Amino acid sequence: MRDLTQCRSAIDEVDSGILKLLKERLDIAADIAANKAAAGSPVVDAERERAKLQKVCAQAEKIGLPPSMAAKIFRLIMDGTVSFEQSFLMQEHNAQTLTRPTSIAYLGKTAGTYSHLAARRFLKNFSGEKTFCGCGSFEEVIKAVEDGRCEYGALPIENSSSGSINDVLDLLQLTKASIVGEVFYRIKHSVLCIPGESADGIKKIYSHPQPFTQCSHWLKEHLPGREVVYCKSTSEAMDLVSRMQDPSCAAIACEDSAGLYGLQPLFTDLANNKNNYTRFIIIAMTPVQVPQNVAAKTTLLFTTQKYVPGSLIAVLNEFSSQQINLVKLNSRPRELIQNETWEEIFYADVQANLDSAKMQMIISRLKDLTGFVKILGCYPSDERS
Repeated sequence: MRDLTQCRSAIDEVDSGILKLLKERLDIAADIAANKAAAGSPVVDAERERAKLQKVCAQAEKIGLPPSMAAKIFRLIMDGTVSFEQSFLMQEHNAQTLTRPTSIAYLGKTAGTYSHLAARRFLKNFSGEKTFCGCGSFEEVIKAVEDGRCEYGALPIENSSSGSINDVLDLLQLTKASIVGEVFYRIKHSVLCIPGESADGIKKIYSHPQPFTQCSHWLKEHLPGREVVYCKSTSEAMDLVSRMQDPSCAAIACEDSAGLYGLQPLFTDLANNKNNYTRFIIIAMTPVQVPQNVAAKTTLLFTTQKYVPGSLIAVLNEFSSQQINLVKLNSRPRELIQNETWEEIFYADVQANLDSAKMQMIISRLKDLTGFVKILGCYPSDERS
């Protein structure tokens, strides 16, 4: 029997082999993406994915691996491959490459915030140098992009529990930047602690007030009576717990951030609402074009013809008549000072490519049906059923 040192060395060797094979898989995926582009085939092939997972599970069972384990791992691998193919096609279609250096601004001065994690996810397929710039406000994020200090900016725009983030919607009225992408990030709160800590030893819990509220049911049942310490952000909570190295202290924050602070998750998925996501938009000064075989979303804003009955219905009917799905509609007061009191502006997300004939026809019609219309961007959709 091999001793522990030999076992760990063997595991490291196997893991290195797995990483090399994953890189080889992505190299093949680049050719697959090019073939799909040439044939006009969609990037996502749900039937092929289902068949692949069934085959993997059968092969796993045959060699003595738990099929559920194989399915979970390959689901992640396949999702990562689809994401890479989409990024590859987007860069090719817009005469760019994934190997170039890039930068992104995000909300928060410290690493590990959800905005930082969303920014990292957006750039995950880039292999050049990546610079992450923390900002103190949404305005700073937009200014960093408009001034050319960062190529991209990540902004949270809505949460599945609390709805739209109006401050961001208002800023989008005035920015010259375009939306070039989106990221859906699951809000998955965890109890994070220094390695080796146990639940019985926890006396103090650090976090931002929102996670305490969002995890109230779990905390009441599993860690009742612990001292609560409020922080400015979840990243500040993680930083404090990491620096104190006190086994009686823990933070509630995102599990994905634990490694950035040398912490380990003790309990995960604590939130009262288990299906809690924040949608982030990615902005840049240069709009992008989306290949027709990549699922696209277009965001636009418009005003209706005031005092004209049925003016909003007329706009919505244009999308309905072309069988284009309008997935989001918000209204906000218009920001420009010279406009009259109570003038509203509407934000719409539609599942369609701006370059399609149907969308071009709709945009042409909206110029007659609205007082003002502006395309905020057309970009790859990050939504998957």
